[in-house]
Amino acid sequence: MNQKLNDIGVLAEQPQVIGNLADGRLTYKQLREDGTIEVTLSNIADDDSTRVELQMFAIGGSPIPESELFVVASKDKATEPGGVWSFPLVFTVDVRGLFDVFDAAGNYVGRELAFVVYEPSGNPDTSSPHAVIFVDLTAPWQRQPGTGNRTGARPPPRLASTPPVPTVINDAWLNDPANAGGLNLVLSTAYTKFEAGVDQATVYISRQTTYSLMRAETPAYAGPLNAGGIVNVPLAFLRLLIDGNHFIAYDLRDGPGNISNNSLITPVFQVTKAPAPVLGLPRIPVTGTDGNTPIMLSTVGAPPPSRAVMEIDIHGTWLPGDRIIPYMQSVNTSNQVSLPEQPVPAPGGATVMRFELGYDKMNEVFDGDDGQDEVQFEYWYELARSSITPNPTSRSAFGLVDFSYAGPEQPNLPDLQNPNIPTVIVQGAGTATPPPNTLGPEQAGLDAQMQAPLISTPERPVTGREIYTFYYQGKQVGVRSPTAGQTTPVTCPLPWQTIRDEGNGTGVNARKAYVTIELPGGNNVMRQTPDTNVNVTAIVINLPVPQVIVSAYMLVVPGQTPILVPERIATLVNCPSLNHPAVVGGAAPPYLPRRLRIRIRRDINIPTGTPVTVAFEGRTTDTLTGALITGTEMTVTQNMPATGDLEVFLTDYPRIRLIQLPPTGIPPQRPANRFARIAYTANGVTAVVTLTVSLLNSSLVYCEQERPEPTP
Repeated sequence: MNQKLNDIGVLAEQPQVIGNLADGRLTYKQLREDGTIEVTLSNIADDDSTRVELQMFAIGGSPIPESELFVVASKDKATEPGGVWSFPLVFTVDVRGLFDVFDAAGNYVGRELAFVVYEPSGNPDTSSPHAVIFVDLTAPWQRQPGTGNRTGARPPPRLASTPPVPTVINDAWLNDPANAGGLNLVLSTAYTKFEAGVDQATVYISRQTTYSLMRAETPAYAGPLNAGGIVNVPLAFLRLLIDGNHFIAYDLRDGPGNISNNSLITPVFQVTKAPAPVLGLPRIPVTGTDGNTPIMLSTVGAPPPSRAVMEIDIHGTWLPGDRIIPYMQSVNTSNQVSLPEQPVPAPGGATVMRFELGYDKMNEVFDGDDGQDEVQFEYWYELARSSITPNPTSRSAFGLVDFSYAGPEQPNLPDLQNPNIPTVIVQGAGTATPPPNTLGPEQAGLDAQMQAPLISTPERPVTGREIYTFYYQGKQVGVRSPTAGQTTPVTCPLPWQTIRDEGNGTGVNARKAYVTIELPGGNNVMRQTPDTNVNVTAIVINLPVPQVIVSAYMLVVPGQTPILVPERIATLVNCPSLNHPAVVGGAAPPYLPRRLRIRIRRDINIPTGTPVTVAFEGRTTDTLTGALITGTEMTVTQNMPATGDLEVFLTDYPRIRLIQLPPTGIPPQRPANRFARIAYTANGVTAVVTLTVSLLNSSLVYCEQERPEPTP
C-alpha cells in the first residue's frame, strides 16, 4: 500500500492495472480486441471521501485536480450501491485511442495513471507513486509502429541446424536411436526487442503449401523461443506425418500478443514411410457374384442401383491423395481401356470408390457397334503414389458385356428406341383392300395383318436370328422371326377380338402399333419409334344423341313464393330453347344473350379428356340428303370433363335465325319448316340429331322481335 501521511490527510493508493504485463505493457487483446483495461483502487484511507477520478497523462506529467483534461474514469460515492465505497473500486478505461510510435531503439510509448480523491469539502488528494503503462503494438520483425497482426515483414526462413535436417525421413530414420530426440530447428532471433523465454514460436510442418491450410493442422512446435532460437520437433510428431513432400513455415508472438507475419513456405524434407498398399479385387455388382450377367445397353444409362459401376474398396494402407486408375480389356484384344482416375478421399469418409461404366468406355471393350455376340473382359486397377514406382496393380476380375442388337443400325446408342426401324404396318382385310393403318366399318369382324418391313445391309444383314415381337395398344400380339436373307416383311395376324377390345380411335386418339427386335437372350431389345398410328372406326358404337336443353329458371310472381321451373329437353329449336337466365337457376328475365345449349351425355366410349367436336348446320329437309343451308355452319371442339356431361353453347344466333324462313303471302302465312342438324364426333364416332327450327311465334314474328336482346 502506497500511503503517505501529512498534515492534511492520507494520499490515495497507487492504481493497479489488471491483466497487463509485469513491465507495464498492455496486451494486444486489451488494446485491439477488448479496447478497454480495468484499473482498481483497493482502498481509500479517508472513508468520508466523496469522489475518485482516474487520470491518464504523459510520462513525467502530473494529474490536474479539479480539471477534466486527463480524466478517463470517475466514481462518486453518492452513486455507489448504498452510498458507500465497496472495495476494490474498478475503473474501466477505453484504450482504443492508444497507439505505439516509432523509436530508434524500439522503446515503447508510455502513459501514467493516478487517482485524485476528493473529501466532502472538495479538497483533492492524489495517489503516489503513479502507475505506468506502455503501448507495444509492434510484432517481431515488424517495423515500428506496428502494422497489425500477421502483416508486415516476414521472418527469415529457418537457419541451418546442427546436425542438419535430413532430406528424407523414412522408417529407418525414425527407428534410429540417434533420432529419438526428434529434430532441432533454429529460428533467427535477430529482431528488435527479442525476449528469450517470453516470445513464442509456432512452427508448422505440412504437405500443405498455403499458411492458412497449415494453421488448420497441429503445429510441429508451439512454445517459447529460447536465446538460441532452437525449437524441438518431437519424434512422435514426425511419426504421424504421411508420405510426401513436406514444407515448413512459422510465426512469432511477443509478450503482449503481437503476431508476426508467417515466414516463407519452404521445403523441409520428404516422408516415405508408409507400408505397401494392399489392393483388393474390384467388382461390378450388376454382373452378379460370378460375373456372368452381361452389362447391357440399358445398364450403362440406368439410374442406381441398376447402373453399371465398378466398385473398389478403400484399404487402410491407402493414403489420401493416392490415385486409383481402373482398366478394362477384352479377352479378344490387347487394347486396354482406362477409366478416369479418382483420388483416395480423407479417412472418415467413403469406404468404397465407384467408377461409372459409361457407354463409350464399354463400347471400346465390346469393340464396335455391330458385334453380334457377348464379349468377356477382365478388369483391374492401379494405385498411383509419387513415392512408389511402378504403380502397384490389383488382381483381375472378369465380366461380360453384350451390346449386340438386332435390326437396322441404331444411330442413338445406347438408347433402345431405334428411329431406323421401319414402322410396322397394320393392313386391314375386306373385299376392297383399305389403305394401310386404316380399319373402317368394312373391316368389322375381320382379322388384320401386322407387317414389319426388313432392312438388310452388308454390315447388318438379316441372319434369321432376329426375333420380332408385335404390339398393338401396348399389348403383345405375336412373335415371329424371318429366315436368313429374307427381304419380304415379317408378318403377324392381328385378331379381330384384339381390335375390338382396344376400341375405335382416330387422329390424336388413333390406336398405336409397334414392333420390337431382339436377338436370342433378349439383352438389348430395340423398339420402333415413333409408333404407328392406326385409325380405327371398324367398331360400331352407339353414342347417345346430342340434346338441346331448355335451362331451368325461377318463376317469380309478386306476392307468391318463387317457383323453380326445371330444365327440360327440347324437341325442336324454338325461342324458349334460346332463352337462358342470366344467373344459373335464377329468375328470368333477365336473360343471357340468345344461345343454344347442347348437351353431350357422358358415355363409356367417351373417356375423360376426349376431344369432342360439335357441328351445327341448317338443312332444308330432315332427310340424309337434305341440302345444306349455307351460312349456318358452326363448329366447336371441347374435351369431355372429368365429371358430368359436356355442355356446349352456340352463341351465333344470326346463323341459327338464318334457318327460319320469313312469313309469306298476304295475309302472312307460316313458311315451310326447315331443320337443324346437330352432330358430335368423339374418337371417330358420330352421333346426330335433326330438329325442326321454329323461330316465329303465333304472330309470325322472330324471337328477337318478340323479346329484344338486352342492351350491353
